[in-house]
Amino acid sequence: MNDMEQHEQESEKVTIRKAKWKLFTGCTLALLGFVVLLAGALLDVQSRWGVMGLLAGFLACDIAGLVLIIKASPGLALSDINRIDQKYGECELTQLHGMKKYEAEQTLRSHKFKFDDSGYYHKKQFSFLKDSVSYYVKILDSANMEKTVQNECNYFDEQVQNGKNTCLILMIYSNEPMDQNTQFLRNVGTLQIADSMVLNMYSPKTLVVVGVDPVTGIGQYLDMGKGHNLYLYKYGCKMLKKLFG
Repeated sequence: MNDMEQHEQESEKVTIRKAKWKLFTGCTLALLGFVVLLAGALLDVQSRWGVMGLLAGFLACDIAGLVLIIKASPGLALSDINRIDQKYGECELTQLHGMKKYEAEQTLRSHKFKFDDSGYYHKKQFSFLKDSVSYYVKILDSANMEKTVQNECNYFDEQVQNGKNTCLILMIYSNEPMDQNTQFLRNVGTLQIADSMVLNMYSPKTLVVVGVDPVTGIGQYLDMGKGHNLYLYKYGCKMLKKLFG
């Protein structure tokens, strides 16, 4: 680790500590505001100036508390992102089988995915928690997985009308050694999980990338794990397990 990275980590730790202190202080002030009102009720304050003083104290404490809680939000988000990065950044990838190209195409068709002119297998499925989720699956050959993902995301945004709850699943058949892309698959998965859980909880779309060995038909991707049923990325993970698990 170089000096710059170490300095950034120390700076992040300071930001997170300050955010937690602001949150604690803000919550304490908000609680104090209600204590002031409760004390006024118990003491049966009836004079005009007494009542106005109690209301002023309540408002001052609650407004100051709310301001501190809002100011704490970016630091708390950074803390959550660090926690997600620590949890998923070195997590073992989940393996899927039976993903040779012709097998994958047959599986998608057997699960009622329809192939459209844009090159995607598409299916809209009802979900109790999300109303419905639109799945778009694309099978791609690649000599550079990272570049392929970037280009395909740009193409998807241009070609497909992204509606509510859209899940893009990219199955990338790479002629690179699979271990060469392991960290990239972790990174892109971790970024999407952080986006779902912290950065943009109400994002209308998510991305799940599966790296597939074209010879063995074994795919790898970062699974979100148990629970998390409210998050769109989880729906992509569940669909992959349904198809190839």
